[in-house]
Amino acid sequence: MKNPRFTRPRRTGRSRGARTLFQAGVLGLAAITLAACSGQAGAGSSEGPDATGTPVEGGTLRVGATSGGTGDSLDAQNPLSTMDFIRVGALFEQLVKMNGETGQPEMVLAESIEPNEDATEWTITLKPDITFHDGSALTADDVLFSLRRIEENGFPGLATMGPIDLAGAEVVDDVTLTIPFTAPYSIFVEGLSDVFATRIVPEGYDPATPIGTGPFEFESFTPGQESTFTKYDDYWEDGKPYLDEIVITNFADETAQINALQAGQVDLINQLSAASVASVESAGGKVVVSQTRGFVPITIRVDEEPYSDARVRQALRLLVNREDMNAQVYGGLGAVGNDVFGAIDPAYEGAVPQREQDIEEAKSLLAEAGYPDLEVELFSAPIGPGAEAIASVFATQAAEAGVNVTVRKQDPTQFWSQSWTQVPVAQSFWNTSSYLTMAQQGIAEGAPFNEIHQADPEWQAVYDEAIATVEPDARAELVQQLIQFDYDQGGYVIPVYFPGIEGTGQKVGGVTENITGIPINGGSWQNIWLEN
Repeated sequence: MKNPRFTRPRRTGRSRGARTLFQAGVLGLAAITLAACSGQAGAGSSEGPDATGTPVEGGTLRVGATSGGTGDSLDAQNPLSTMDFIRVGALFEQLVKMNGETGQPEMVLAESIEPNEDATEWTITLKPDITFHDGSALTADDVLFSLRRIEENGFPGLATMGPIDLAGAEVVDDVTLTIPFTAPYSIFVEGLSDVFATRIVPEGYDPATPIGTGPFEFESFTPGQESTFTKYDDYWEDGKPYLDEIVITNFADETAQINALQAGQVDLINQLSAASVASVESAGGKVVVSQTRGFVPITIRVDEEPYSDARVRQALRLLVNREDMNAQVYGGLGAVGNDVFGAIDPAYEGAVPQREQDIEEAKSLLAEAGYPDLEVELFSAPIGPGAEAIASVFATQAAEAGVNVTVRKQDPTQFWSQSWTQVPVAQSFWNTSSYLTMAQQGIAEGAPFNEIHQADPEWQAVYDEAIATVEPDARAELVQQLIQFDYDQGGYVIPVYFPGIEGTGQKVGGVTENITGIPINGGSWQNIWLEN
């Protein structure tokens, strides 16, 4: 649906058939059959461990994981790397989380989170009889402390809480908290379910003694090396967790992970490439492949010439052969993207047609814009699954239109500190969430990660109206208008959603596909077990 307040570029490219592809959910793993454009997106998998069998209690799960380093953290509310996410997921929990199958909010510590009529006040009611690892009861005071800690430290989760007024929050009783907002805020639940970091900690929390409500409690932690967590016997979910202990060891690369799994030194490894599937299976292991809606985009600054011309940005998107990129980068195990984030959002379905490669249209747009021989510098680093391969394939595909893309490869530290958000064309890494929550973090006014430098007043006006609209259908209509704007004029090239690929030994059960883009059941451990 087109918002009459938005003006499209004169040409937007042609879609050669609005084929229904599995775009219904974007960071990061659901049913084996892919659903189409519905927010109910599933995940593909090769034959994996029997996640539906009878769980077995006991045992130590040895995990070999990548992406960590000496900067590893156990701060519940400020995870920085994938390793941090999977560790804090064992110790801490959210009020509400993103369902790994549908991508929609699912209550965890909260019994309910309800707004008043205009969403200017929300009431959180906790589930009863939940305790922290030190035996103290989870209360509304802890929730208020947790949210205020995020606010006071400016942690990433703050962006998902909107115009919250924590100074005016009131603890009604042990399990009830009311929170006012300075303006209507209809997406509080979606924001709290974001994977980023709104986990609940006890009042007076100290990251040096990481106490949470999660299925496992802290035993030991050496940044960049290893962490050990043991079963919390009084965990609130009956009969869980199944494991006695988890030992997570940092691995430098995928080759070392594969070797350790094949040698029986670890039971579970994460973030594998498509090329490793055969290696795991040939050695008798199992593989779980998830169709996540996490993505490694090409980001284009809309405030820098020549990219400030929407025709140039549109041309770059039309250069991409998405099926071919999926095949080359992810062995066909990913899902085709469409240059707009938030694909788990129910409003995403049918909002825009599937974009396909159109070299002639791209050349025409560039000629109209005055850049028939465009030169692009694309800054790349191994910051997410297949990032450098995406840059390389993009350069090859762009050459078909006479566009010369020079890929500048950097190490991650150099990239994040010197290039990300600063150079005109770069890459990034995202997990997934609803459209408005991701926009809140990425392109809305005050967004902490506005890597495309968008500041469009018309887009912002529709966004402000959307987050204030309580009625779901009316809000979805506004979201579709925002999606249309991004599709026509935005600064993202999102060619493919990366697959989440995990390898396990034969005795591991309960590892399932998960759409979020966070490895290992979206960072949840209570459903995993080891056969005797």
